[in-house]
Amino acid sequence: MDFPHIALCLLAVLVIAIIVLIIYNRIYYRREKDIITRTSQMNTQLALVLDSNKTQVWTYDPMKRIFVVLQEGNTGKEYTPIDFAQFFNHDDVSALRQLIKTIIHREKEADAITVRGREEKGKTPTYEIHVSVLKRDRQGNPQVLLGIQRDTTEDMVQQEESRRLALRYHTVFDSSLIDMIFYNEDGILTDINDKALESFGVKDREALLKRKVNIRDIPSYRNIDFEDLESTVLSSITDIDKTKQTDERVPEVTVGGKLYYEVTLSTLRDEHNHLHGVIAAGRNITEMVQNHHRQQENRKLLMKTTKEIENYITDINYTLRASGVHIFHYYPDTHQLDISSDLNKVQYSLSQIRCAALIDPSDHRRLRGLLLRMDARRQEAFTTTFHTIFRDEQQRRIHMTFSTVPVKDKEGVITHYFGLCRNDTEAIYTEAKLREETKKAQETEGLKNTFLTNMSHEIRTPLNAVIGFAGLFNAPHDEVDEPVFAEEIKRNTGRLLKLVNDILFISKLDARMVEFNYQDADFAALFEGYCYMGWSNVSPGVTVTAENPYNHLVVNIDDKNLCEVIQKLCEHSARNTTEGYIRAKYEYRHGELSISIEDSGKGIPAKELSHVFDRFTRNESVNEYDTGLEMPIIKELVEQMGGSIEIQSGEGKGTTAYIIVPCEMKHMEKRVNSE
Repeated sequence: MDFPHIALCLLAVLVIAIIVLIIYNRIYYRREKDIITRTSQMNTQLALVLDSNKTQVWTYDPMKRIFVVLQEGNTGKEYTPIDFAQFFNHDDVSALRQLIKTIIHREKEADAITVRGREEKGKTPTYEIHVSVLKRDRQGNPQVLLGIQRDTTEDMVQQEESRRLALRYHTVFDSSLIDMIFYNEDGILTDINDKALESFGVKDREALLKRKVNIRDIPSYRNIDFEDLESTVLSSITDIDKTKQTDERVPEVTVGGKLYYEVTLSTLRDEHNHLHGVIAAGRNITEMVQNHHRQQENRKLLMKTTKEIENYITDINYTLRASGVHIFHYYPDTHQLDISSDLNKVQYSLSQIRCAALIDPSDHRRLRGLLLRMDARRQEAFTTTFHTIFRDEQQRRIHMTFSTVPVKDKEGVITHYFGLCRNDTEAIYTEAKLREETKKAQETEGLKNTFLTNMSHEIRTPLNAVIGFAGLFNAPHDEVDEPVFAEEIKRNTGRLLKLVNDILFISKLDARMVEFNYQDADFAALFEGYCYMGWSNVSPGVTVTAENPYNHLVVNIDDKNLCEVIQKLCEHSARNTTEGYIRAKYEYRHGELSISIEDSGKGIPAKELSHVFDRFTRNESVNEYDTGLEMPIIKELVEQMGGSIEIQSGEGKGTTAYIIVPCEMKHMEKRVNSE
C-alpha cells in the first residue's frame, strides 16, 4: 500500500472538510443573526402594538407556579402568584385565580374576565383579561397558559359617560314640562314625551310611533325646508276639527277645536353638517291665549273700577280740605287740649275736665283711657270716635273722630301729641242708613267700602300727620322744633309713598301684569348681596349671617323678583330683631331652590300667625312701618314664580321663613368644606 499517498489524500479531505465547516458555520451564524434581528424587530413591533392598544401579555406555568410578564425587548419578568396579585384589586384576585384553575382542570378552553387594578392617585384602572392554553403536554394537559390583558379604563369611562348622557337625555326628554318630539333624518317621528301626548290627546304612543308619522303630515311644517333650517320659533293656529274633515293624516290626535301652539324647531347635524334629525320643543298655549283674552276683559273692567276709585279718592281729598277738619294739640305737661280750624290762632283751649264735660257720659271711660295713654307718653298713634253732647241742625248727636300721633324732640322724648278731629256725624248716620238698605245694595256698597276702609285706615295717619306738621310751620312754634316737623313730614310722606307703591304693585300682581324674566344667573354670587341689601338698617346688637354652600350655582331664575322677595324678608327680620341673630341660607335639591331666613326677634303671636299673609293685617307694636302688604306681596310673588312660602314663628321665639322656588340648574360647584 502506498501510505504516503493515502495520508496525503486524507489530509486533503480533512482540510476540505474544515473549510466546508467554516463556511457552513458563517452561513449559519449570519442566518441566525438575521432571524434574531427580525425576531427582535417583530417583538418590538408587537410590543408597540400592545402598548398602543394598552395591552399586556403574560404566561403562567402551573407546575412552577410562575407568572412571566412580556416586556419590551423580548424579555420577560417573573412573578410569584402573590407578587402578581399585587397588581389587582384584592376582591377581584379570587375570581382571576378561579378562572385559571378552571382552564388548568380543562373545564374551559378559554375565558375572559374583567378585574380592577390597584387604586393610584384617586383612580382605579380596569382590565379585561383573556386567558387561554398556550402549550399542552402529550396527554393534552395545559403546561403554559397565555393571558392577554387590555386596559379598558377609558372604555369603561366612555361607556359610563355614554350611559349617563343617554340617561340624562331620556330623563330630560321624558320629564320635560314642555312638549318634546323627535324626528329622524328622514322626517319620521321616532320619539315623543308624555307631555306632548297629553297636549294632542294621543292615547297610544306605540301605535303612533309604529305608524311612522312624517313631519310633513303636520300642517304647520309642510312648507318648511328642513335641509337649510337651523333653529326657528313658530306660532300656529290650527282648527283641528276642520283639518280632520279635509286632511286627516294623524288620526291619533283626539283634541278638538282651535289649537294655539308655539314650537321651537332645532336641527341636529354632525361635523359635516349632515342632518341627523329635528327636535320640536313646543307647548299648547290655547288656554294661555284664552286666559289672555279673559284678562283683557278683566283689565278693562279693572281700569273702569280703578277710574271710579280714583274719582272717589279725589272727592275724599276735596272733602278733607273743605269739610271743616280741626287741628288739635295735647300737652301732657299741662294736660291741656288746644283746638283750632285756623293755623294762625288757637280757637279753644280745653282742660281734661272741660273735655269730659263735652263728651257723652257713655264715652267718659274711653276718654280717660286715651288721656291717660297720652299723659304716659305712649309711643303709638291713636284714632277713636266720641259721642259729644252737641246736636246738629237735624238734632242728631254729633260724633267727633280724633286721630293722634306723638311729636318727639331731638332726643326722642315725646313733647306733645298732634292730631286731627273731624265731624263724622254725617258719615256715621249715613252708614247707619245704608245698613238699612236692601241686602243687594249692602253687598254692592260693601265691596267698595272694603277697599276704601282699608285705604282710609292705612292712609289716614301719615296723611293727617303730613297736613298737621305742615300747619305747625305757620303756627306759633319754637324754631328748634322745625327739624322735628320736617323729619316727621318726611317720614310720614315716605310711609305714605311706600303704601301707595305697595298698593300699585300688588294690584299689578293681582292683574298678572308683573313680568317674570327667567335667565341663567349665578345665585351663589348674588345671594349674599340680596341679604345684605335687606339688612342695611339692622340694629347694632344683631349678628347677621348669610350661609353660602356653593362657589357657583348657575340656575334659571327671575333674579330681579327673587331678589325682591329675599330683600323684603331680610328687611322684615331686621326691623323686628333688636338683638340676637339673623341667619339666611339656601340649598339646591331636585330642581328646587330652598331658602330660609331665620331670626331671634320678637316673633309673631299664635293668633296672628294664621293671618300673616292677609292684606292690611299687621302687628303695630312689632313693626310701626309695615303697610300690611309686604307679606302678601312676598307670597304672591313666590306663588307666581311657581313656588311656595311658609312662616314658622312664636311670640318671643323668633321667626323663620321658608321659600321653595322651582328652577333648572345649569352648573353647580360646591365649596370644599360644605357637606
